[in-house]
Amino acid sequence: MQFKIGSVAVKNLLVLAPMYRISDLAFRILCRESGAGLCFSEMVNSEALIRNNKSNWLLTKTIPEDTPLGMQLFGARVESMRKAASLLIEKNRFEILDLNLGCPSHGILNQGAGAALLKRPQRISEILESWRDLGKPVTAKIRVSPNMLHTIKLAKTIEKSGASALIVHGRTIEQAHKGKTDFVAIKRIKKSLGIPVIGNGGVKDRESLELMLDKTKCDAVMVGTAAIGNPGIFSELLGKKPVAREKALFQYLALCKEFGVPRFGRIKTQSLAFLKHGKHTELKQKISSAKNLAELEAMLNKGLLN
Repeated sequence: MQFKIGSVAVKNLLVLAPMYRISDLAFRILCRESGAGLCFSEMVNSEALIRNNKSNWLLTKTIPEDTPLGMQLFGARVESMRKAASLLIEKNRFEILDLNLGCPSHGILNQGAGAALLKRPQRISEILESWRDLGKPVTAKIRVSPNMLHTIKLAKTIEKSGASALIVHGRTIEQAHKGKTDFVAIKRIKKSLGIPVIGNGGVKDRESLELMLDKTKCDAVMVGTAAIGNPGIFSELLGKKPVAREKALFQYLALCKEFGVPRFGRIKTQSLAFLKHGKHTELKQKISSAKNLAELEAMLNKGLLN
């Protein structure tokens, strides 16, 4: 079943979350091949983009096959967010511009960005309105708060400020990525808005996917943690046979070599996630000591293929 964000058509209801140090280009391509209808980049620092920080610009790398793509920015200054978004649009091809209002990391909160902005609806409105004339559908990703009325009021503010869709993580800042997803909150937000709502939180299999859709009536579902090390989750959710995690790992490494992932430390961490918990204990210990991609590949070839 398709849905639309502004003028952007999405082929199905499955969306890859903008996960920090996870949702790089190589990983997004794997998730798309598995069935993800829409992917988001990891969050990108608006101030760093303006300073022309090379490592942050690498996070925005994409290819024509990486579509439709949502590019997520974080920051707290209206002028910086406007300028960073303009630069992104000038230099990159993507379809949707997303505002991070959900990151619970203390480092981001201390900058007044991410979920810290949930307490500043006026600033959120100013940022979104500064993006209205840039020619891209705009979305925002929020978390729910213990105060339901506050969350609904904020959602309406976001819609009024020009958002074409809203992503709702049904957990609070304090919960981070643990605990139960508040389906009631997502449902009430969906009922209050006239734009698509994407439900997020706890979807890990067909049962939890159907529960999210049934309990919230949301238009689409975002998958985050369950996809880490397991891009085949999208095939599973579509009722298809997924690629084995070990095979997907070698595909990921090949894509990293092709596209150039920012840092080897990221590749190594991602590789460990592909190896199932409770298995390959000795191999994981060896991988942790790998100093470069060639060494890592040699270890994996010996440990998984021999």
